[in-house]
Amino acid sequence: MTEAGMASVRFCANCGTALQGKFCTSCGTQAAAASAPAPSSEGWGSLSSEFFSSHGRNGILSVALSFLRHPVDTIIRLTDDPTYRSQWGFLTATVGAQMTLIYVLLPRAFAALFHVPNTANSSAVITNEIVQYVGMAILTPIQYYVCRWLGTRKRSPMSYVKLCVLSVSYGALLSSFVAIFFFLLAVGLLKNGTAVDLGTLWQGLAVLTLIAILVFVTESHRRFWGMAWPIAIAVTISIAALSWLVVYPGLGALIERGGVAGAVSGLFGS
Repeated sequence: MTEAGMASVRFCANCGTALQGKFCTSCGTQAAAASAPAPSSEGWGSLSSEFFSSHGRNGILSVALSFLRHPVDTIIRLTDDPTYRSQWGFLTATVGAQMTLIYVLLPRAFAALFHVPNTANSSAVITNEIVQYVGMAILTPIQYYVCRWLGTRKRSPMSYVKLCVLSVSYGALLSSFVAIFFFLLAVGLLKNGTAVDLGTLWQGLAVLTLIAILVFVTESHRRFWGMAWPIAIAVTISIAALSWLVVYPGLGALIERGGVAGAVSGLFGS
């Protein structure tokens, strides 16, 4: 589609579906309530401009701060906003930051501070990013049809993909802050000579983080689909079990056996 054609396309203000007539073919909203997307560029330049943007409230930094203050309100606002098209850039930034912090930057900093072997693993960054993206591609269609069956509101596949992308982004953002908090806490305890089991401490924080993510996903699905609380809880727990116990471990094992992460890491010289 040409740039002129893209500029003339309008999207449904309720679900984000491209309009072809007076009413949205997905949810039935009148075209008068729709708006055209703001023109945007693609690529790394647009990603950096979004991050450093000081105007509006949809730059990467602004969205991250909004997620930390009001996570559920933020994801519903962005999902229902047909002009917001930066969810993939936000996902790239948050997941990349999470993986790089956990597997590279923080281990290197810990090794430098305490003169212990460096356990940084750049291949783990690549492995987990591949697992995250492929896992989303597998799980999102399944989740969509289950939620559409159990929900009371009509939602388009495109709008649900946006919700899932932003949900994963929030999880990565929250996990990054928890990892930084753990690192600072561990450094403080060790510098003061406090005896502590860092493995147990990390597991405790990880469990609390997972609980927070489950609550967030439950509430966002409840509001997005118009579900009752019991249904939203059951759907969230089922999706989490399928993701964390089956799909992600299976993909991780498959990638490691195939040497995909090492090949990609070698390709980029990391």
